[in-house]
Amino acid sequence: MRTARDERLHELTLAYMDKNTLGTKMIWSILLFIGVGILTTLFDSSLMVLLIPATYFLFDYRYQVEKRRILESYIGEELATKQWRFWIIYQVILYTIFVVLMVATMDRPFWQMWLALMIILIPLYAICERVYKKIQLRDDPDFVSDQEVHKNV
Repeated sequence: MRTARDERLHELTLAYMDKNTLGTKMIWSILLFIGVGILTTLFDSSLMVLLIPATYFLFDYRYQVEKRRILESYIGEELATKQWRFWIIYQVILYTIFVVLMVATMDRPFWQMWLALMIILIPLYAICERVYKKIQLRDDPDFVSDQEVHKNV
């Protein structure tokens, strides 16, 4: 017999495999990196690298909308909408900081630019994820994280 948590994990896994093509098919990720490399070379601008997180956000957005719909049936529309809004806000904040850092460090060597990005973005991402999970755990006793869904795929 399946528990509510197992049932939710199964539904979210199916939704992820159906909606997030970039996350489940490696060829799309490879084509994305090749395309960004070509655009960066053609336009002679490292700002084309900004397309990578934007593309990942757009591909993951379809899954997040489906996840919200699934969660509404388990925890209610209000809590699902609250969690979804928080996810959107923290994604926008991370992407905005990424853009600002890219523009601010464009004149530096490549390794310094990426080191600055990683030193600032990795801790910020970890903090956002921790707060996001804390909110979800508080609102939902049968919480299933995106990492569990990724492992289940």
